[in-house]
Formats: sequence, C-alpha cells, structure tokens
Amino acid sequence: PTLAPAIEKSDYEPKTPEADASVDADTVNDATAFLETFFKLYPTATDKELAYYVSGNVLEPIGRDYLYSELVNPIFTKDGDNVKVKVAVKFLDNQTKATLVSQYELVLHKDSNWKIIR
Repeated sequence: PTLAPAIEKSDYEPKTPEADASVDADTVNDATAFLETFFKLYPTATDKELAYYVSGNVLEPIGRDYLYSELVNPIFTKDGDNVKVKVAVKFLDNQTKATLVSQYELVLHKDSNWKIIR
C-alpha cells in the first residue's frame, strides 16, 4: 500500500483563443503580409536589421539557418491603437531538415510602417 492517491487524468481543457472580429480585414491582410516578411528575415537578421521591424529588444536575433515556412492560425485582436497577434510560425532547419514550430504573442503598432512593440 502507498500513501499517494491513484493517478487520475485531469479534465482541464485550455481555452482556444478566437478572433473577436475587432480587427478589420484590410488590417489583418496588411499585418499578415508584414509578419510573413518579418519571419522570412528573422532567423538570420542582425540587431541592426531587426531595429527596422522591432522596437527595442523585444525579440532577440536567432542567428540560425532556418527557412520560414508559414504562419499557423494567426489570431488578431484589437488593443487600443495596437493589434495583438497570437501565432505559431513554422521554420525548416536547413542543417537537420527538421520542422520547428515557434509560438509568438506579439503586439504590433502602425505609424508609417508596422513595428513589433511587445
């Protein structure tokens, strides 16, 4: 006999994030195009190159030979003047040929261009 109770499976279900239609289609298309451009450059970008897309040191350079594949289920929500994005990004590692999926929660702001501020 042991003092520990029998192991039971949790019935916890994480809440699936959903778009709340607070962001119009033009903004979604514009922000998606920005994110695709950014993630194509991000794996090999230097600090100076990232400064054009990222405010401060919000995202550190990866410095790896990854190839951008696709954005997976981006979810856009309005946050004042900004747009919050929850997205998974698929990269292909050129050395190991593995598929890597990285999850990001970003806050985008648009003046003349889009910029990642958080």
